[in-house]
Amino acid sequence: MSYTVPLADCTPGRAADVGGKAIGLGSLLGQERDVPPGFVVTTGAYREWVAEHGLGREIARLVGGATDAAAQEAASREIHALFTGAALTGDLAAEVAAAYRRLGDDAGIVVAVRSSATAEDLAEASFAGQQESYLGVTGTDSVLAHVVRCWASLFTPQAISYRLRLGIPAGQVAMAVLVQRLVPAEAAGVMLTIDPVTGDPSQITIEGAHGLGAPVVGGELTPDRFAVDKVTLDVRSRAISRKPFADRFDQATATVVRFELDEDEGAASCLRDGEVVELARVGREVERAHGSAVDVEWAVGPGPDGPRHLYLLQARPETVWSAKPAASIVDPGTTALDRMVAVMLGTRRNQGRT
Repeated sequence: MSYTVPLADCTPGRAADVGGKAIGLGSLLGQERDVPPGFVVTTGAYREWVAEHGLGREIARLVGGATDAAAQEAASREIHALFTGAALTGDLAAEVAAAYRRLGDDAGIVVAVRSSATAEDLAEASFAGQQESYLGVTGTDSVLAHVVRCWASLFTPQAISYRLRLGIPAGQVAMAVLVQRLVPAEAAGVMLTIDPVTGDPSQITIEGAHGLGAPVVGGELTPDRFAVDKVTLDVRSRAISRKPFADRFDQATATVVRFELDEDEGAASCLRDGEVVELARVGREVERAHGSAVDVEWAVGPGPDGPRHLYLLQARPETVWSAKPAASIVDPGTTALDRMVAVMLGTRRNQGRT
């Protein structure tokens, strides 16, 4: 069996092998979006590795007895120790190492190692963030170790609790792991093709900060926020926050470092005006391709056309407002003709002012 799958081959028919996150990235590649290159370590690799090390029964025992928060914390620690005490070796390690080397000219390429769990497909919005992502991983040995650490994060206390509430047995879940080149981002964040507060489908909402996007996703700072009209791509509003720090990959230490920002840089917008409009335009097109509102992670970093190039790092369906029945945004007593006349009169009045 093959233990790895290129991102471009992560189609919906392979969801059980590669997980929801990889399917989203595969869809973006199919739309010819700029996505950093990468590959997925399959759920089959996870299951074979767990079986090879005889961990299944012990995991089931630990999770089965974890019925309260304290027990879930204890079970998570023990399972983590089980995983990290067993190395990735043999044909599996060799295939992952070869896939990693294909991402660059040498084994020093910097990557992100992220979970892509099959359980995310059940309720991805609520499950997102319960497992680990590791940024700035460099070198074959480190990649192999972080694949195992990602597998272990399938059993964080919050993930154990979540699956207990849904009645999902430990043996039913598996994790694929996404290994993807890290964008040394000048700015990064998230985008929803809907207003997350009101559910207004005519708005695209963008949040971001300087550097890598983890502090935005994790809620560690107040990001810059842009509201863009989905039809005209006009910026409806912007709120630029004071951002005290930025996470960046540091070449000298080969790690992600948190840098303090001076007053001017921290107060500056993370995105240029043209980048806001371009990001919204791309979000609108991705929404059309998906057929519903989407939640997108993005980054701006070095690319073929200069130092600030837009990349998409994740796309998944928006599941909060999209699950609610649509509400009319106009007076139901107003006819279509009334609305057309109102628009025409408004246009003429505006023309009279010019």
